[in-house]
Amino acid sequence: MDRLVQNFINNFTTVRGTIGTVLSLIGMVLTVMSFQMKAKKKLLFFQITGSTFFFISYFFLKGIFGSIMNGALLIRNFIFLGIDTKKERRKTTVALILLSAGYLVTYVIYTAIDKSSPATALLNLCAMFAAFFGTMALTRSEPVSLRLWKIPDSVLWLIYNVAFVSLGGILCEIFNLTSNIISMIRFRNRKPEVSAHMSDPSTSEKESPAPISGEHDNTAPED
Repeated sequence: MDRLVQNFINNFTTVRGTIGTVLSLIGMVLTVMSFQMKAKKKLLFFQITGSTFFFISYFFLKGIFGSIMNGALLIRNFIFLGIDTKKERRKTTVALILLSAGYLVTYVIYTAIDKSSPATALLNLCAMFAAFFGTMALTRSEPVSLRLWKIPDSVLWLIYNVAFVSLGGILCEIFNLTSNIISMIRFRNRKPEVSAHMSDPSTSEKESPAPISGEHDNTAPED
């Protein structure tokens, strides 16, 4: 608790902390903007830009491992820009395995070099698993499955952001969690719509029912 209070004071009373806080808020705005992008490439572009600001902000907020993980997520987003996750399942699986192994190796090496305290190592573990869950979500094409992976991703990043008092990160993950939970509830309560002409015997067999309009996937692939 003392560390949390000290981080809070430093982040709002020192130049370094203020810069980190401002950068995290810019990252949050860009990430939230990405939720409105319908095209995958535009979504990832805003994600990459937002992650860049978070990447820099964590250095100022002394969340070094969080910065490293955001750097890894930048690489991940560039990789997935060139992969069609729906059609190129083999490439998607290989990328997932390599990235997950990279997250784990990075965590082990950093923990050994930094000689992290148990509390810090646990916080860093949250960031590592958040990166894994977020990457799993990026490989999902089914909206409900995607959100099931995004929820633990957001919870773990929220814990990390609270510990290092990243205001932009906290607000971003609260928005993520709220959005995903609401979407899950809406998907669960949604009933299939049947077009009236389907029950009309006079309707031609070649005529197909109007597709059920699904809500835009507004879940971002990264913290």
